[in-house]
Amino acid sequence: MGCPRLSFESLCLITALIGCGGHGADVGVSTEKLQACDQPEQTQVAVITEMWFARISDEGISVGADLDQSGRACGVDDLVTPEGQTGIDNSFGSLIPILELTEGAAIEVYIQNLINNGEVLIMVEMEDVDDPFNDECVNCTLLRGLGTPTVGTDKIIESGQTFDRDLALPSSRIDGVEIVGGTMVASPLAFNLPFNIFDIALEFNLHDATLRFDQGQEGHHSGFIAGGLYISEIIDFVEGRSDIDIGDLVVDLVETKADLWPDETGRCTGISVVFEFRAKPAFFYAE
Repeated sequence: MGCPRLSFESLCLITALIGCGGHGADVGVSTEKLQACDQPEQTQVAVITEMWFARISDEGISVGADLDQSGRACGVDDLVTPEGQTGIDNSFGSLIPILELTEGAAIEVYIQNLINNGEVLIMVEMEDVDDPFNDECVNCTLLRGLGTPTVGTDKIIESGQTFDRDLALPSSRIDGVEIVGGTMVASPLAFNLPFNIFDIALEFNLHDATLRFDQGQEGHHSGFIAGGLYISEIIDFVEGRSDIDIGDLVVDLVETKADLWPDETGRCTGISVVFEFRAKPAFFYAE
């Protein structure tokens, strides 16, 4: 049987179900380590300029993080990173081939348009960066920016622009993380991503998220955001809505691929998702 053909509007609604969400989260770090984070004015800021769903290779390789620390959950196999790390969760990535047989490519074009016009400015702020490639203690905040970015001839946000902080939206912060070999990994984070698709207001949350930020040469950074979305949030959104003609399909797909947070019966209540990104240096206006 062939894959069902989905409308562009419906595909965008599926995409919107995978946002970055939540409220601030902190993890405990030693007093000694926090004392090393003593110069918060030495700040590095980056704006995410491109974002797309992480793919899974035929060999089961994907970027991402071990979100559940539990191995194979609910019959969904874990993956391996290109560097050989096992236990990686990216169940939503297995649905990408279905989307790519339809108008799936248009979804990521739509996401790019949201970034370019300033509707979705995801910012990474790192305080006390003594050395961008090796630093034992930095404070990381994932937050939203405000402003209309300048876009280059390559249709990507240009480097070195200044934005306001969006104080109306929650941010998420982790103190006392390390940069090792140019790579910073911060978790658990949470972030809220509200936006509009075809005049439909959406607000979804990515929980227990891991941010990886790789310092790039000449300001061309990269990384990923991996986290989980509760299946119940998807069901609450699609049930009883006449403007979503594929609600049953959406629920069936994510329930089949659920791989996080088993309940007392062993049924998984969440699905893992990974967004890859590229980022460029940016600044914030003084508060």
